[in-house]
Amino acid sequence: MKKAQLAVVGCGKLAQNQHISNILKSRNARLHTFCDLDTGVLEDLMRRFPGVAASTDFKQVLANPEIDGVVIATREDMHAPLAVEALLAGKHVYVEKPLAETPEECALVVDAQQRSGKKLLVGMNRRMAPAYREAKEIVKRHGGAKALYYRIADAYAIDWGKDFGAGKRLIHEVCHIFDICRFMTESEVETVYCLSRRQDEENIVLQFASGATAMILSSGYAPWETPKEHLEAVAEVGVLTVDEFCELHTYGMENEVLCKKYPGHSHIEREQSHVKWIAEAGLEGAVGLRRMLADVQRRVETLDHSSEEYKRERGFLDHRLPHINYSVDKGWLGAIEHFADIILNGAAVEAATAQDALAAARITRAAVISRAENRIVSMKEIQ
Repeated sequence: MKKAQLAVVGCGKLAQNQHISNILKSRNARLHTFCDLDTGVLEDLMRRFPGVAASTDFKQVLANPEIDGVVIATREDMHAPLAVEALLAGKHVYVEKPLAETPEECALVVDAQQRSGKKLLVGMNRRMAPAYREAKEIVKRHGGAKALYYRIADAYAIDWGKDFGAGKRLIHEVCHIFDICRFMTESEVETVYCLSRRQDEENIVLQFASGATAMILSSGYAPWETPKEHLEAVAEVGVLTVDEFCELHTYGMENEVLCKKYPGHSHIEREQSHVKWIAEAGLEGAVGLRRMLADVQRRVETLDHSSEEYKRERGFLDHRLPHINYSVDKGWLGAIEHFADIILNGAAVEAATAQDALAAARITRAAVISRAENRIVSMKEIQ
């Protein structure tokens, strides 16, 4: 079977936690080249994954006719310029979110994509999550989404995202949710109202052209054991909920499944027991995994750092805790395989595009203005 030949550009934590593993286990993509400025990172990856080429020269990667597309997972400020360069060099592009921190930068990528004739997907991967794809089809069968509620709560402000700087959560994380609300409603946002009393914690109300509304609760102050995401959709008839991408429920929707559970997400270098566990236990399994790791973390903090027990438990945490948000299927593998299908077969684009990233960036700007000025902002104000 022919496979799309992909290069991963920027081989740090995100690439190693997601993209490299997903390409290697995909049905239709092959990992051709690692590209990173850090030779130490490349040497480690070549040892772990023999047979994959490596380069510190992005231009050399773009000049290689064997490579069909690039997966860009660099620092956020390099996403847009590298995407533009790759498109104009004739490569298809999958680029991590946010595509850029401003609508103006996103617009430059949109222009480059249109001029190049190549395809560009953005890593707002939730559109490809199995639970959300099924949820959307169910809601459509019952008259479409009329009101949405979305909660996204994690340790962004107190742990993993604090180095991004205060106030960046809307740009770096909530862009996902702006996109999935547009995806679920199939409509554009008309007004935004954002309330906040501390940085990286907001309540956001979106009004759509279709008449639908969405309420987003975003908090970066949740402990690790908190299930990160919850979606509720009120359709013309009935209600649907999805918890943590692994458990879907319908209420009052005739001829629909009442409850469905989805397997966890796996990594080729890590143990797989949680995949089946989450498939069988759903939300209870996902929360159980989170609580177990949080308990180990608390215990580790009480141990003598020179003890063998500390070293053992610390090693376990370092291997598992940073990946807890990757234990459920948020669509990463599906997005990579969709990218490869587009390259190989010209498949219709169903994932987020540069235009979708631009729309999310414009909503983000409106939310930032609304938060600062404590008022409803019309999208007509946003360039």
